[in-house]
Amino acid sequence: MGVNLKFGIFTNFSKDHISPKEHSSMEDYFESKVKLFKMCKYAYINADDIYGAKLPGLVPECNFTTFGIDNPANLLAKDITVTNAYVDFKAKLGDKNQRVKTGIPGRFSVYNSLAAISVALKYGVTPENIIEALLDVRVPGRSELVANEKELTIMIDYAHTPESLQNILETVKSYTQGNVICVFGCGGDRDAGKRPLMGEVAGKVADYTIITSDNPRTEKPEEIITQIEQGMKKTKGNYECIVDRKEAIEKAIQMAHKKDLVLIAGKGHELKQEIKGRKYAFDEREIVKEILSKSND
Repeated sequence: MGVNLKFGIFTNFSKDHISPKEHSSMEDYFESKVKLFKMCKYAYINADDIYGAKLPGLVPECNFTTFGIDNPANLLAKDITVTNAYVDFKAKLGDKNQRVKTGIPGRFSVYNSLAAISVALKYGVTPENIIEALLDVRVPGRSELVANEKELTIMIDYAHTPESLQNILETVKSYTQGNVICVFGCGGDRDAGKRPLMGEVAGKVADYTIITSDNPRTEKPEEIITQIEQGMKKTKGNYECIVDRKEAIEKAIQMAHKKDLVLIAGKGHELKQEIKGRKYAFDEREIVKEILSKSND
């Protein structure tokens, strides 16, 4: 039995989920997205995404409304401010422009907020309630800061595509007074084509990168790291490779000073690491705390 959906939201589309076990190509991946909107009565799409812009022509029976930052849209974000703890912006809620603030920094957070606002307004939620609700939004593993007595800025983020890694790195780079130290890897049994692209992104934006394991799954982590290095070597970025992810995180923390920012990217909310078909406990928040506690001894 089919499902009829009332709302569909298109935030972005990037090179992800392309592998023998997922989608065969970007076209196949996008086609699966299109199917969602064929089941929806209303849709809210990111006007700044070129794939999202194709949807109204492909699904004329759906009622589309747009949101965005750079291109004309029904709901626009303007005057954006980003810090390491929040993002705020102006948007028209009801009859007037209002300032909206949410505790997840980054450009992607603006788009997600605009999508949520669009649906909330459709349901008749008041601007006051929308503003209040977004202020308290927190998502584990999304620009998540790990509090610590050493007052180091250590952020955990789920960024695991070239686009998302570039987004978060450019965001933190814009407000970090010291160096941005990036720790990341790429998942095994997934799209290998993005690995050198992510290496190139890190090499161009981060001040120092430690390439490590993510979830290697059935692949050899050393081979994944070598593929990431191919992109890194196209840049002048400073980096090193440490296969063990815990050791890589520890090295980054040891390097960091108070004005620096350590970005641990790729796993975010995940609490396990998958190696050779087995899953091991791997909560990066607890690992960071353990490393810092050890350094205090």
